[in-house]
Amino acid sequence: MGHKYIVGFILTHFYRILRVFPNSDPLMGFILPAAKREKWWKAPLFAFLAMATFDLISGHLGIWTIITSVTYAAIALSYTFLLKGAKPSLSTYIPAGIAGVIAFDTITGPLMSTFLFSQPLWLSVLGQVPFTLMHIVSASFSILLITPFLDKAVMEEASGLISAAISHMKGWRIEA
Repeated sequence: MGHKYIVGFILTHFYRILRVFPNSDPLMGFILPAAKREKWWKAPLFAFLAMATFDLISGHLGIWTIITSVTYAAIALSYTFLLKGAKPSLSTYIPAGIAGVIAFDTITGPLMSTFLFSQPLWLSVLGQVPFTLMHIVSASFSILLITPFLDKAVMEEASGLISAAISHMKGWRIEA
């Protein structure tokens, strides 16, 4: 996967330690381009190890480590098949990231809370909504920020969007 993913693995841990807000999660920014561009096992391995080692570092190893690590790895594995024929672009990665977050949060939130803690499903879903919305924002931000550095086609797309925005803003005039 190269040095970009090793550096990304380390930066993912530092970013998650900062806990900008709950579920501050840059993983989709790395998982999606790896699933698209790398061998089938690399994105799931990245996802699994990122989740498991963070729990190890933060001292939170337990059943939740297994659940979250396996869930993220399964989502990454599914993307290795779903994204192979897709066009590499932000309009591909962002909806995929949102779908992955919703799947992850549904499995690790309401479903597991109900199963492990006998919490009513409706209560788990209700509590999960704001958490998932923050997770979607975090994942979308990480896709916009990280993915262009891992996927050349997305970097070209992002550069074109930035150039177009700058060109458009040059025509703006502020009148006093």
